Amino acid sequence: MLALTKSEALEQLEQHKARLLRHPDECLMCALADQRDAGLVVLEERDATVVLDRFGNRAGHLLVISKRHVEHATQLSWPEYGELQRLAYEACHALERVLEPKRVFVAALGSSNAQPMTFSHFHLHVVPVVEDDERARPAQVFSWTEGVVTYEAEQARTLVARLKRAWPERAR
Repeated sequence: MLALTKSEALEQLEQHKARLLRHPDECLMCALADQRDAGLVVLEERDATVVLDRFGNRAGHLLVISKRHVEHATQLSWPEYGELQRLAYEACHALERVLEPKRVFVAALGSSNAQPMTFSHFHLHVVPVVEDDERARPAQVFSWTEGVVTYEAEQARTLVARLKRAWPERAR
């Protein structure tokens, strides 16, 4: 696992977007939900994809991304929204089993306008927090000011595989 400064992460994010996006105006979250960064996919369901965040706030930071491009939760049907919330809940269980954090934060974040490190496409962040000091405050957990975590390819594959194995079973 690598720790990047905010400026390093922003530079790498631009390179990553250039590799994944078919045209400059395309949505990165749509590309991730479409599994274009397949090595990071933990789970795919009908309405959502769960991926390991390549530029996360903490090790194990997951994104639950709506497959349909919507910007507001209220643009999702109740079944779509419920599926995203269920996946976030299951992600909490998997992260607790694999990383044993002190807490797991779940948040729907995203800017209403274009920003380099946030996206208006509706998605949920599921972030394991191992600290119990000031770094565990939500304002710190959901900020790039302290840097960003990224992974070597093998590290990402290993963590994704562990999360898949730890994913809770459910009746289908």
